[in-house]
Amino acid sequence: MSSKVTITLGIPDHPRTRALIEGKVTVDGYDLKMTYDFVSSGERHHRFARGEFDVGEFSLATFLRAKEKKRNIVALPIFFERGPRQRNIFYREGAIGHPRELAGKKIGCTRYGATAIVWARGFLLDEYGLRTRDARWYVSGAEVFVAGDLPIKVERLEPPAPFGKEKQHLATMLSQGRLDAAIVTGDFGYRGIFGGGELAPLMESFPGVKALFTDAGEIIRYVREKRVYPIMHVIAMKEEIAARHRDLPSKLLEAFRAAKTLAANYMSEEERAGDEKEKAVLGEDPYAYVLGETEKRTIRALNRYQIEQGLMKQELAIESLFVPEALS
Repeated sequence: MSSKVTITLGIPDHPRTRALIEGKVTVDGYDLKMTYDFVSSGERHHRFARGEFDVGEFSLATFLRAKEKKRNIVALPIFFERGPRQRNIFYREGAIGHPRELAGKKIGCTRYGATAIVWARGFLLDEYGLRTRDARWYVSGAEVFVAGDLPIKVERLEPPAPFGKEKQHLATMLSQGRLDAAIVTGDFGYRGIFGGGELAPLMESFPGVKALFTDAGEIIRYVREKRVYPIMHVIAMKEEIAARHRDLPSKLLEAFRAAKTLAANYMSEEERAGDEKEKAVLGEDPYAYVLGETEKRTIRALNRYQIEQGLMKQELAIESLFVPEALS
């Protein structure tokens, strides 16, 4: 009979996790029971929020909101998915001629509180002065840990679209002229910078739906100028698990870093080349799983955006969010 402690994880099936899933990387003293077959990241986050896993990938925006509400979870600085969100914004052809014209328009989103959506609204605020209250909002998917006291009225699809179908619902409405624009999730990393992902073909397969931002040079300029590189998700764990097994956070961090060094074995040539281009744009590795100055600046920006968008009320200290091992 095994003397190892069983820890449940909800993680993505991703090149940076594949060595863990296959057992090529293990955690000494622990038996990791992993769930990685999800319809979408939204489903994964929803299940972690319900307490289904001891450790799980979790929306960073949702994590910040949960911490503000004193939820007993803590983060590891493990970020699988990062990247600019400009390419997540679509519009109906003829509805607007410039991003500033989104003011007063009806904008759909997969989830009002989804991290990618928060980042995209923050970009529109900083670059074009579009405040959240300047537009009307429609939501197609189920929210994860969003309070009901938003400062604006949000129209919602009832019942919400099933996990994985939220974008198609918005694209249909956009194509039919029932929305003027939509902000959706998808296409991280180098594809968020240079394009070439799956999101634009999916959305633009609907008549009249077009990406609002397509200029890679402008996206690179923005990233370099702001020195903020959006983080989508974080690995979070129950505080009671971290307290009961004090060696687990450091061992998990070490294991995820080890799995990351093997990620190239599970990537296509295009993916490996894309990762290198992404590093070159940033001048650093965004997947080093460290809490450096770029990461701290990025998290503070996300916190600020959520306050403006009515999702949070206060700024949280970085050291209150992460396991102590992340700060050393």
